[in-house]
Amino acid sequence: MAKSTFVLRKILLIFSLLSILMCPLLYIAGEFFTNSLSFLEPVVCPSGMQLGRTTESISNPQGNATASYMVCTDGNEEVNVTGKMLVILFGVAILGLVLLVTWALTGPSKKPDVPKFKME
Repeated sequence: MAKSTFVLRKILLIFSLLSILMCPLLYIAGEFFTNSLSFLEPVVCPSGMQLGRTTESISNPQGNATASYMVCTDGNEEVNVTGKMLVILFGVAILGLVLLVTWALTGPSKKPDVPKFKME
């Protein structure tokens, strides 16, 4: 029983750390290597569209700014999926934190298992 609990806790720790470490990798892939996120196309894009990135220049009295968006495109139409990608990014982070807290709460107790004897 104790050995299986130890193995389950190790698996929980590994999954939690992988989830947390995946967040910066997803962000970097979204910013610079959009094609590497093609495995998310069935989740975020309507059928027949591919995940991509588009930028837009905005001018206002304070100066120029460039905004970039994650979009799904089929060549003719673009659908903004930045919100869905952020939900996935933060969802993976929250999942990792929940798994890490679960791992911490299921740890061995600090109390000794030896009963205390009273001396009379």
